[in-house]
Amino acid sequence: MSITFIWTLVLVISVIVEAITIDLVSIWFGIGAIAALIGEFFGLSPFIQMVLFTIVSIICIIVSRPLAKKYLRGNTVKTNLDRVIGKHCLVTETITADNKGEVKVMGTLWSATSLDNEYIKAGEYAEVISIEGAHLIVKKINTGDDRLC
Repeated sequence: MSITFIWTLVLVISVIVEAITIDLVSIWFGIGAIAALIGEFFGLSPFIQMVLFTIVSIICIIVSRPLAKKYLRGNTVKTNLDRVIGKHCLVTETITADNKGEVKVMGTLWSATSLDNEYIKAGEYAEVISIEGAHLIVKKINTGDDRLC
């Protein structure tokens, strides 16, 4: 079996795998195989062809993968839930390190835990830091702030 056949086979398989999958997973190996085929055309030894294949594939992965992931991911559509992050809320059930409490934010009741397991008693105000699953992570704030809950 000739080395040209092997590089062509690597190229064809990587293109087929790339066509089947939705993420970039093998195109770099196809580009590396093209570089090795060019090296074979110029009479380089099989060892040098393998080194060329490896180096070109690694360079392609390092350069293109982060860019491709960024642009292929597309625009992330935020849901209405994301609106509550950064809002202030009223604690309706005391939040302790061991138990979830409840907060009212933008007219809706949510289960909540505090950031750093802080104790926040009912009637105090907090700020929504993030959403984790089906509950909010909140941080106690001073009551002097008059943003809506």
